Amino acid sequence: MGISRNNRREFLRNLCCVAAGGGVAAMVPQLRMMSTALASTSSLTGYKALICLYLNGGNDSWNMLVPFDTTRFNTYTTSRSGTYNSGTNPGGLGLTLPTGSQVALQKVIDTTDSSQYFLHPNLGDISASSTQLTTLFNQKRLAFITNVGPLNKPINKIDYNNSSANRPPQLFSHADQTAQWHQGNTKTGTAIGWGGLLAENLATQGANLTSNPTLPLAISIAGANRFEVGSSSIPYQMSSNGLIGLNGVCNPTPNCNGSAYSGARDAALNDLLTESYSSAFAGEYNTVIGNARNLYTKMGPDLPPTSTAYVPNITWPNTGIASQLKTVATMIKLAKTKNYAQRQIFFVQIGGFDLHSGYWSGNNGHPVLLGQVAAAMTAFWTAMGTIPGVQTGTTAQDETALFTVSDFARTLQSNGAGSDHAWGSLQMVMSKKVNGGKLYAHGDKLSGFPDQSLSAAQSFSRGQMIPGIGVEQYAATLAKWMGVADSNLNAMFPNLANFTTRDLGFMAP
Repeated sequence: MGISRNNRREFLRNLCCVAAGGGVAAMVPQLRMMSTALASTSSLTGYKALICLYLNGGNDSWNMLVPFDTTRFNTYTTSRSGTYNSGTNPGGLGLTLPTGSQVALQKVIDTTDSSQYFLHPNLGDISASSTQLTTLFNQKRLAFITNVGPLNKPINKIDYNNSSANRPPQLFSHADQTAQWHQGNTKTGTAIGWGGLLAENLATQGANLTSNPTLPLAISIAGANRFEVGSSSIPYQMSSNGLIGLNGVCNPTPNCNGSAYSGARDAALNDLLTESYSSAFAGEYNTVIGNARNLYTKMGPDLPPTSTAYVPNITWPNTGIASQLKTVATMIKLAKTKNYAQRQIFFVQIGGFDLHSGYWSGNNGHPVLLGQVAAAMTAFWTAMGTIPGVQTGTTAQDETALFTVSDFARTLQSNGAGSDHAWGSLQMVMSKKVNGGKLYAHGDKLSGFPDQSLSAAQSFSRGQMIPGIGVEQYAATLAKWMGVADSNLNAMFPNLANFTTRDLGFMAP
């Protein structure tokens, strides 16, 4: 039987009123539960987790890693409208070449061809005792993927100008480029993300080892996102503040532990949850709320604010992105200890990168944002080192891979106060299983890095880079490491067949 729009709206209103007696659970479950039957045994081995760190707003990634040699550094500086100086060149976007003691704290060498670069000072080792991203790169735990972005197929500037069919739709648009990054393709009119499809593929291989209730493989600590939406599932959402149950009703169920609750409210909710609904919509919503409460019962006693038993005991920075990664680390430790899953996919994000102006300004500027990212990544790396791995002598550093994503990079050229929307960007991958200490790039790029001259062969007049690597190649490399068979990658990434290189090689098995 169908359900009218008015009845559907009334049902939701009544159910929300029942739950509105206090804070709704911070952990909001998917509105569509996974329909794929989970395998009773797993074809996967060990444990692996993939963490997507989204830099929301379009990160100016060409200031994350800068050529160190004189010729290319001078090209970079010219294209960036000169070196920034608050007095003489406030519109410049260029970084200062490190000298003296800073060289050791920022300089890195691409082990493929010995070309030299330096990290943004807020990404590198900003003090000799602080192990940040310079050290991780030199220890081959960090890799840079250069000039990557949404593509229909490999193209150059001539292809771009010859036909609009060669171009992804709605270039330079936040919403559209974000969607294409999260989807892993350039299709329009779809809400399915490659992280969600990855979770569903892994579920068919038995990656989820729990039942009654089952903890979904895709978990977001940053709200709704397209990346983790599958064909029949959306991510399990939770707050970085931990689990919070419904107020005024029985949590956990069915044992109220003798506490006083609003009898009418609790009875009303329980009546709704035990009702048999002829409407598929109402029945599914009923299942969602029930599963949410069951999952709270299952995990609430082990997670903040009830317990800190599984929070890695390290020093965490006091920032939003660090709090999100702290929750991811806690969930990884809990899942491994309780044997909840062999594979997990997490989503976290930090915003503020849409810096058309205020690029260098105070606590909201680009340097501060990069510093927060580096400190949070470093803390997460340290936390993973405290969690034992499945294999003897390993830790969760061997079992996790954190990768960055952003809408797009920014123009190399300044607009006078910041930078504007562009296309191809630079991204990072951090793991003990990364083939790090290298730059991964399109084959015709000098030393793994594009020519940063304005209007170069692979860029437009303001330094908007045409990607040499497609999002599909970047994502497929990570999906394959997680356990997706090569034969299934084309279905997950429809444009992957257009690229000669399917696996960029930055992840070891």
